Formats: sequence, C-alpha cells, structure tokens
Amino acid sequence: MKTLTLISLLCLSSFICFGQQFVPAIPSSAMSGAKNSYVIKNDGTKIIGKVTSSYLVKNVLKSFTFKTESGEKFKFKAEDVKEVGIKTLKIQTYTQAITANSITELSGRDFNKVVDQEYFYFEQALLPGKKNKFALMQLLNPGFDHVVKVYKDPNAKETTGLGVGGIKVTGGIDKSYLVCDAGSNRAVYLEKKKYKKEAKTVIFTKCPDIFEKYYGGDKFAWRDFAEHVYVYDQLCGDQAK
Repeated sequence: MKTLTLISLLCLSSFICFGQQFVPAIPSSAMSGAKNSYVIKNDGTKIIGKVTSSYLVKNVLKSFTFKTESGEKFKFKAEDVKEVGIKTLKIQTYTQAITANSITELSGRDFNKVVDQEYFYFEQALLPGKKNKFALMQLLNPGFDHVVKVYKDPNAKETTGLGVGGIKVTGGIDKSYLVCDAGSNRAVYLEKKKYKKEAKTVIFTKCPDIFEKYYGGDKFAWRDFAEHVYVYDQLCGDQAK
C-alpha cells in the first residue's frame, strides 16, 4: 500500500473538492489532424501517425481513419483496436478543469503530475449487457486508473441545479459512468441512484476497508466519485496487484 500521512488523510474531506473532475471529453473537432497520435491494434502492433477523420458519437469513437508517418492509410472500427492515444495541441485547454482543485493537499502530491495529460485515451471495452458489442470509450481517469477505469457513459444525463429565479438548469455532473476493473474490458454500468448501495460491492471491491477507515462509512456521495477513484487508486493500487 502506498504511504500517505495521517494528517493528509484527515485533510481529505476538508480540502479536496473534485466535484466529479475527471478529464473532460475531447470534442470531435480536436481529433482530426491530431499529430503524434498512436493506435494499438488487437495483436499488439503499435502504429504512430495522426487521425485524419473520425466518427465520434456521444463520446464513443465508432470509427476513424489514420495516416502513418510513412503515409500509409488505415480505417479502423472499434473492434479492430485496443487503444487509441490522441495528442492534440489543445489538450492543455481541455484539461484545465481537472487542475483547478486542491488535490495537492492529499499526501502533498501534485495532481498535475498524477493525471496523465499527454494524450486523450480511447480504450476498447465491451458494453454492459452486450456479448460482442465493442466500443472505443474515452478514459476519464488516466494516471489514476491502475485499479479502476472510468469511461464516459454516452447516454448519461446530468444533475440539475437552480438558476436565476429558482429555475432548474442542467450542466451539473453526470448521473452515470461506465467502469471497468483494470485488466478487464467488460464495462459495468454505474449510476448515481445506486452508488451508495453498489459502489463498494461492485466497483471498490479489492480493498473493502479503505473507505470505512478513511471516510467513516458515512461520507460516500456521488459528487465525490472522482475523489473516491483517486483515493482508491492511491491506497489500493499495490494491494490490488
């Protein structure tokens, strides 16, 4: 288990304000022409080049064309590749949202160095309830994904808040995600209304005492899901291997 000071752990609830801050979804406009990107095919072959066009629907990469450094062109579908890394000049702009929190209070670690901000990653996974339905889904927690991988749910709804005049508005946090154990490509559907009941029995299963020990068993709100994933990764990563 990685060592965290007691003071840092006690500071967790006071200073960490993730507010579900995962890596933001990359827009389709930022993918085409992205240089220094790569594809890892199902057989493990890695190809370096750039994405020349893409078909991105609700943050799921359906298909894309790729041009290698030597000029060779390929067209891939989700079932053809294990992983795609998209490197774009705009990546710092899109990742600013995850660097604005007080995450450095946790164990004195610089969250900017924990999160992998070099690429946007899409990984192949089997959709819940589908035997052979593959999708290339964007990894939302690169760098703290050693135990649990979190992907954007293409059909996720957002929580509502109160705007001017008490009118309900959207633009809150996602109500659901797709989650995989590291080492597995079978995605599990995780939603807000079942989080307290299912998270520790379905998702955070490898170190069941972690959250009881550091959260007292009663602070397990959906809005802190990203924080829980991070803490789980830092405290359970070595145990879960």
